[in-house]
Amino acid sequence: MCIIAAKPAGVAMPSTEKIENMWNRNSDGAGIMYAVDNKVHIEKGFMTYASFNAKLDELRGKYHLDKLPVVMHFRITTHGGTKPENCHPFTITDSIGMLRKLNQTAQIGVAHNGIIDIRPRKGISDTMEYIASQLAPLSKAVPNFYKNKHLMQMISNAIDSKMAFLTSGGKIYTIGDFVESGGVMYSNRSYERTTSWRDYSYGCYEADSWELYSGTPHYRYKPVMWLDDAKGEFIITSDGDMLSGDYAIDADNNVYEYDYELDALMRVPALAYNSEAILLNYDADSQFCVNELVVSGDCLMPI
Repeated sequence: MCIIAAKPAGVAMPSTEKIENMWNRNSDGAGIMYAVDNKVHIEKGFMTYASFNAKLDELRGKYHLDKLPVVMHFRITTHGGTKPENCHPFTITDSIGMLRKLNQTAQIGVAHNGIIDIRPRKGISDTMEYIASQLAPLSKAVPNFYKNKHLMQMISNAIDSKMAFLTSGGKIYTIGDFVESGGVMYSNRSYERTTSWRDYSYGCYEADSWELYSGTPHYRYKPVMWLDDAKGEFIITSDGDMLSGDYAIDADNNVYEYDYELDALMRVPALAYNSEAILLNYDADSQFCVNELVVSGDCLMPI
């Protein structure tokens, strides 16, 4: 679900191939932020690769991008719809209007990779809701919160995913595990080249025992409905464990878990329930219904 590429000042920009890979695997919109003259410049809402690449060419004509701190974000839609204003990065503010702006300067910007367990207002994403209702008040109370390891740990505990902050002074701060390649920090490996649609080997869960072993997965998009933790929805695995978290069901009520390494949903042997312990049924009209990337393969349950 999305990828962040965070490049410190003095590090070469990702190659064209890596940028194309990130777009091709996260193609619901892109954005970029960079620090110049003690300001963070945020430009987002690029809904085609051509438009984003044109922006990069424009910036290369104005600046030596290798010398600047740069954070790029490529999106896969979860909440709020696929539209320019829901692209990342964002400034930190409680104003929804400001979060929707496609071009602005700020003292700090943020990009997110993952799903936050929060109920967003209609038309905005979970990231936007978290920024407006949680990060903005924190930033007002402690403007340099990103320098405080305890506050950053608190954010990490709350979002259970990944973030990158860029300050007006050009410093990058991250939350969650990033992969470093060529000095650039990536929030997952969807920048890598594959011979087909991400068909490199990963560990997969065996359908019967849920044990880990390796295989060759294949990817495709599929409509699913995310479980709503706020309503007390949960799953019970074939081993009898009751779990909540990043789970979804498809139209046949099969259960999937979001895998942060694969950056995709993977089917697991479980059943989903509502807060009253009644089997949960897929609802195509739910606000939590989206098309998500789902992984399958010889080592996985069929999808």
